[in-house]
Amino acid sequence: MFLGNLVRMTTLYKKSWKFILISQIFVLASCVMMILIPSEVQNLINNGVLLGEDGRDVIIQSSLRIMLFAFLYAVFMLMSIMMAVAFAEGTGNYIRTRAFEKIEAYSFKNFDQYPTGELMSRLTNDIYQIDIAVQLSMRFLLAAPFTIIIAVIAVMVFSPDLAWIFLIAIPLMAIVLAVVAIKLQKQYKQRQKKLDDMNNVLQEDFSGIRVTKAFMRQEYENQRYDGVNERYRKAAERPMRTQYWILPSMFGVIGISTALALWVGGPAAIDEPAAVGELVAFSQYLLMILVQMFNLAILLPQLSSADISAGRIYDTIKTEPTVKDPPEPRIVDPATIKGRVVFENVSFSYSGPGSKETIKNINLVAEPGQIVAFLGSTGCGKSTIVNLIPRFYDVTSGRITIDGIDVREFPQQLLRQIVVPVMQESILFSGDLRQNIKMGMPEATDDEMEASAKAADAHEFITSNQEGYDRRVSRKGANFSGGQRQRICIARGVCANPRVLIMDDSTSAVDVTTESRIQVELKKILSNTTNFIVAQRISTVLLADKIILLENGEIVAEGNHEELMSSSPLYQEIFNSQLGGLRPEDYQ
Repeated sequence: MFLGNLVRMTTLYKKSWKFILISQIFVLASCVMMILIPSEVQNLINNGVLLGEDGRDVIIQSSLRIMLFAFLYAVFMLMSIMMAVAFAEGTGNYIRTRAFEKIEAYSFKNFDQYPTGELMSRLTNDIYQIDIAVQLSMRFLLAAPFTIIIAVIAVMVFSPDLAWIFLIAIPLMAIVLAVVAIKLQKQYKQRQKKLDDMNNVLQEDFSGIRVTKAFMRQEYENQRYDGVNERYRKAAERPMRTQYWILPSMFGVIGISTALALWVGGPAAIDEPAAVGELVAFSQYLLMILVQMFNLAILLPQLSSADISAGRIYDTIKTEPTVKDPPEPRIVDPATIKGRVVFENVSFSYSGPGSKETIKNINLVAEPGQIVAFLGSTGCGKSTIVNLIPRFYDVTSGRITIDGIDVREFPQQLLRQIVVPVMQESILFSGDLRQNIKMGMPEATDDEMEASAKAADAHEFITSNQEGYDRRVSRKGANFSGGQRQRICIARGVCANPRVLIMDDSTSAVDVTTESRIQVELKKILSNTTNFIVAQRISTVLLADKIILLENGEIVAEGNHEELMSSSPLYQEIFNSQLGGLRPEDYQ
């Protein structure tokens, strides 16, 4: 359906019909004032100018009326434009808010489907296209056809001999606009796709600019960006070339129509002076139609572009999170949760049931207060397992329980109070350190915040700066080192006072000595918290109560360090390759 996406979005305006109605009353009032001017000009010429001295009063009266009509036209048009701008910006603000809230509710799998650059494009360029289309629609969508229809009627009443020209010219211009608008639909869709590709490259390149410079890949990245930019240029050029046909076609039709009017009406004006006013009025009506056709020539391409954008926004808003709260969630007091986590025959595939499974038949029990560590090669499923506990993804089969309750029975907001992750990527947010550390528990006291920072071995470097916990954090925490960011993120996780804490390779950027201090402090402050640790280096897991050795998504060994050293050749191989020659007293 042509413009079907924009039609669907009109449901947003159910509560705004009064505002729209008033704005369109102003639009129609301005059109009426504009349409009255040519008839008054005709009266001024025929009953004023052509009568000489006898027409002086008519000239004065008609001139005053023309000025009044022009003044009222300007006032009504100004009011309609102000309302159109306010309404369009309100629409953009509402859609941006709705879309952002929806994206915030997405699950991890949704973000796997939508690249960051594409989401940014939808929240910026797509909404801008809709904003402009709404503004132009409120100004021209009703005004243009109304003015054209009234102008045609006026010509049929006052200049019936010339009316047939309109009946030819207007359908021709309408056909041109319709053909162009339909063709633009496909071209704008391609343009938006190429814009997404370009934004994805920009987002990726700016995020990794330090890596690019470190490996001297600027020239390669320049070429890569040139490629997507050139493809976007070509995609953006096609609709512009299509639009080029509109104005030449319209001016051609209008020029021929004017010539026909002069050819037919010119001789009559010589024989009958009163026909002069009729010919002038016809020319003004023709100019009005030209202006309105020009407005439609601006509006229709913008509607085509906005329709594609509206479809993308509609898709964004209608996309449902893959992880949802149950219809009747289990509500419990987080303080009553002990933190016993059980995996029962858990399997998971990122592509859903029937696809290749990333983890298979995981059976595991973590008792309250235990430290359970996952160790294995890259890609063996360590992060995937811990991501299933807070329901970043849902299991494909089996179940995970906390204190005997399936995690899918908890509302997500409650589950994320019970289970707190410290993720692989150490992300800090603009603001200050205090806000970042208290993010999971805004009501935490400063003492609790400082205790969390001390446990994460972050208090010392924080207080070494005169601003302390009020120190500003730049975008993504770029004013802190990698190890400092990790320790701040650990403090954030501890400050949330979780019953289950997940540390996904979250000490990889700190040295072994610092890591050891953190582990000791965390064991003290989180003595009743079940702690899951994902690690690449074996030194991280030495003090764990239970170490899970994974290979190809399956558990191949389980036990503490001493047990695995005596029973698992694979664990012995990892230990010797990383910590060969280490004495027992070095890690106790």
